[in-house]
Amino acid sequence: MDPLQRALVAFRHAPVPLAGVCYGRLDVAAELSPAGAADVIERALEGLGLRPGAIWSSPLSRCAEPAAELSARLGVPHAVDDRLLEIDYGAWEGRAWSDIARDDARAYAAWLDAWERAGPPGGESALEVEARVRSFWRALAPTSVASGAPLHLLVAHAGVMRALRVVAGGATWPAAMSAPVPHLASERFPLPAPAVSLAGL
Repeated sequence: MDPLQRALVAFRHAPVPLAGVCYGRLDVAAELSPAGAADVIERALEGLGLRPGAIWSSPLSRCAEPAAELSARLGVPHAVDDRLLEIDYGAWEGRAWSDIARDDARAYAAWLDAWERAGPPGGESALEVEARVRSFWRALAPTSVASGAPLHLLVAHAGVMRALRVVAGGATWPAAMSAPVPHLASERFPLPAPAVSLAGL
């Protein structure tokens, strides 16, 4: 199998019309239609010479709907996985970041100081997002070195792509956060190392 096909390729979803708003778990429709987002991703895959064997997404529509559209077009399965949800911002969901900084100043400052280990009120920390994304990523490993692994395509949230930088790419969280995650742009991540097949020894 072509080694380029043994990978996880993730595309961030299309932009949403909520500039300045905390919207992690909110099911907000993207500005681009599912078909339009699928067009962009499909053209990018063609340009890279890649064809997925499986398509993944969170259940939120901005990821799930273009993933379902691609699944239908390409004739490959689409799986929805809750481990791929965006970070949960708890009590801050749906509020403007400027309002949060003003009205919840103490909690906001505490979160900025310790965001890797502490989440917003009722929400998740970066390490909690990392744990569930790591669980998903590890499940993609083939069962032995002899078994091939298909290209996995993920229509993803920015927080999940940053977690993959940590989990699959070995980045620190500050480094993963410092690099942008453009909408409808791809990042390639290696699959976990396969288990050694005792039968082949």
